Amino acid sequence: MDIVEPDENPSLIRLFESAELAAFLRGTSRYFLETLPEIGRTDADVQEMGETLRDWGREVSGADESAIHAQFAQAFEVYLLEGEAPSVALRTVFEHFAEWLLHVYGALRGLDLTLSPGIRDVLLRMLATHAAIEEARDDMSAGMLFTGRKTAGLSADEHRRLRRLHEEADDEAHQKLRRQVMKPILLARQDWYRKERETVKAISKRTLQAVPIYQAIQALRFGTDFDGKPVGRIKLDRDILERDFGLKPLSSKADGGEDELDHAHAFAGRDGIHPDIAAGMYGFDSGRTFLQALVRARPIELAIELLTERTMVERHGDLLLDGQLEEEALKALHGDKRRAFLLAELNALSKLSGGEATTRYEVEGNVHRLFSALKMSSATDFDRHLAAERKGAAEAAEAFAKDDLSQAAEAKRRQLMACHFYMAASAKADELEALIDRMATLDAMDDERAGGAEADDRQAVRALAAKFGLASKPVRFDMDGWLEQMKEDDLVL
Repeated sequence: MDIVEPDENPSLIRLFESAELAAFLRGTSRYFLETLPEIGRTDADVQEMGETLRDWGREVSGADESAIHAQFAQAFEVYLLEGEAPSVALRTVFEHFAEWLLHVYGALRGLDLTLSPGIRDVLLRMLATHAAIEEARDDMSAGMLFTGRKTAGLSADEHRRLRRLHEEADDEAHQKLRRQVMKPILLARQDWYRKERETVKAISKRTLQAVPIYQAIQALRFGTDFDGKPVGRIKLDRDILERDFGLKPLSSKADGGEDELDHAHAFAGRDGIHPDIAAGMYGFDSGRTFLQALVRARPIELAIELLTERTMVERHGDLLLDGQLEEEALKALHGDKRRAFLLAELNALSKLSGGEATTRYEVEGNVHRLFSALKMSSATDFDRHLAAERKGAAEAAEAFAKDDLSQAAEAKRRQLMACHFYMAASAKADELEALIDRMATLDAMDDERAGGAEADDRQAVRALAAKFGLASKPVRFDMDGWLEQMKEDDLVL
């Protein structure tokens, strides 16, 4: 849905240079909404989006167009950061708007735009989400079979329903992953998070101020320690630096005073000390090692920010930094809408090949029966389930291309079952992780409290192992009662 040629619209370019996210979304959403009616004259999907927006607008803002624009921008910001839309229909509109924003941003990236850090971060996270979902879709062959000329036998309404289900499945995947990718931005708005970050920053500052190379830099720059206490006027000897180490100051003052060495990290002057002496003062084994550390050291203010951010990411996560984006994209792709689409496509193939329709309950019943019989190691074998799903998708596409609809239906059924298995495995793994986290608190029990409950604790461990197929025989144990007792004993679970 190309609504505009971005590089030919100066007002739109200025919107992308807004300082605040809210102002940026208000301006771009107004442009998007004002352009929809014109596009809707020739595009039925856009016309339907316009009707959805009008109905929603009357509910929230009456007939006031400017109020509708403002409400849309606010609702979209919530959807962008939290994944919550007022309705499924409006989620579709929001996804089109998000796609349009990325289209415009992509067209403008070649220009010399001055984006605020906040807006740039949001757009880059949107791009990362889109790219990860597209990569996961390609990996799982998650496209439609009934496209182009390959729609014979389906009515217009049946094909439209299939296409709508496919779009909703993609929208669901983008929504689920984007909510996780945007989590750091949402957290940064919370008071408790800002307070925690300030505490972490203070700890990071003290940690780095205790690092010898930063203590040396502080003394070389200012002649004091980080508390302001004088440590003497320490300078490195400029002539020795040039003669013995080949280091020349980057600049010299006109009065012949001190020279700055390598990005203001270390200072040199006349009659200074030998780098070997400075190295001994700060725990380095040689002057050369000391100078290398000076050159490589980041400015301490930047180092503090980086250490603070790294600590916060370790505590609260960031999919763009922790290497989990690909895995989470696959999980996001496997949602209820995806299963509904695969079932609808299976039934379309069955109908055209003379087979019987399959209900959701039949599929879920079969999955439950087969999955519950698996041991934990097999049940949570994600690679196995994904491989089966890929194989089913590929075989369905191959058979469909040959017009062998019966074989395509059988392969599509296997793809659908593998999709269910993968989702069940994800749920089982999440359940196990949650239980393990709760059990981990037992390690903190002191000897006095553990004495009377020790036998129950051992039984609880055995019961957990049996529950997930990690024990040779089942164990009868009141897990819920045991957990309640732990709470009564003031053990936080």
